Amino acid sequence: MDFRLGPALDRFLEAQDLGGDCDVVSLAGAAKGFTDDESRDLLMKQIDISKRLHGIEEVYLMSHTDCGAYGGKKAFADDAAEHARLVSDMRQAAELIVGKWPELQVRLWIPHIDEVGHETKVWIEKID
Repeated sequence: MDFRLGPALDRFLEAQDLGGDCDVVSLAGAAKGFTDDESRDLLMKQIDISKRLHGIEEVYLMSHTDCGAYGGKKAFADDAAEHARLVSDMRQAAELIVGKWPELQVRLWIPHIDEVGHETKVWIEKID
């Protein structure tokens, strides 16, 4: 959802050979949203629609650093604490998704947003 990710996500989708061939669902605090009943229902419904209408086989779940839904970087003691929380929330979300659709592969990614002066740099980490 964060505008700072736009160009980096476009490059990422192209590198994954997904440019123009994927459904994009964006919700503030994506993985965090799976912990809230209302947001979880919305996210699961979107996955269900993509599965039924477009036959998706994979879900790429992303939660980025400095996410406002989490309170931004200042909400964490340090980068390691932020990273651990994002990974934990995404793994819980992946369990929910696979619990409902065991045939889906869920891939986890963390886009890292680094503000360097007036420039925003984004790099995307794959979580195994």
